[in-house]
Amino acid sequence: MKTSSVSIPAFNPVSLDSTARARFAHILFPTDFSPAAERALPYALEIARRYHATIHVANIRNQSGMYAAVPPEAWAQLEKLEAESRREYQRHLEQELIGTSHEILFGSGEIWSALSEIINSKKIDLIVLATHGPLPLERAVLGSVAEEVFRRAPCPVLTVGPSAPNKPKPLGEFSSILYATDFSAESLAGAPYAISLAREHRAQLILMHSRQNSEDLHKLRRALAEIVPFGAELPSSPDCVVERGRPAEKILEVAEAHEADLIVLGVRAAKNIALSRFVQRGSYYVVANAKCPVLTVRS
Repeated sequence: MKTSSVSIPAFNPVSLDSTARARFAHILFPTDFSPAAERALPYALEIARRYHATIHVANIRNQSGMYAAVPPEAWAQLEKLEAESRREYQRHLEQELIGTSHEILFGSGEIWSALSEIINSKKIDLIVLATHGPLPLERAVLGSVAEEVFRRAPCPVLTVGPSAPNKPKPLGEFSSILYATDFSAESLAGAPYAISLAREHRAQLILMHSRQNSEDLHKLRRALAEIVPFGAELPSSPDCVVERGRPAEKILEVAEAHEADLIVLGVRAAKNIALSRFVQRGSYYVVANAKCPVLTVRS
């Protein structure tokens, strides 16, 4: 009788700090004023209130793109309309952010470069943004700016897709958290955040792995259980789920079946855009199609 073997990359669960706590002091909310971008603002607000964090709202305009299709004689009028739009949006934001520590930043230039400078100078430890997906897998599903943030941000990114609830629970409460891993070092980067958030929110933690072909499901479930280190002090034993099939699709199925209100993924940083789109395709698919927010943690 032929048996199948399961190869699981070696990892040391003891190396995952069971006492580490997710703390967010400075939250970046990038926006282009669009309704799609605004869907993420309530999530940024509730998380900021829970952690007593400061929200840094950033609107960066790429003027070279704005003026490319406009004749030079219309530039002055365009600048006037832009200034009025920003003033109106600032008044709206000031009302929304009453009682929350915040600052509103307007800038122009290459967008990722400007956001990267804010991330470094303001010590940003969480980015909250919305996605436009879903789109076919062969195309980027986040939109050019969101994709750049998702791919290059050095801190965790909470993305709110079009299928996520319009309003988060008060104080960003999570009752069920799904953490998916393929046991690689990159995916394990998300484990401390998943464990910490499950502990703090007293949430049920679902640990999940999926692969196309494997019969040794018991070994995989045992490996999932070992991810949670001794002393993690979770409110209940985590559910360990192993599925056969395409990981991205199975993550969405399991999240919906368990009514997860947060998905946590550890993702890798690729060195170039073409490779990133290939490597991260599954993560993009989850982010764009999830019915709850997705927290991605860079390795």
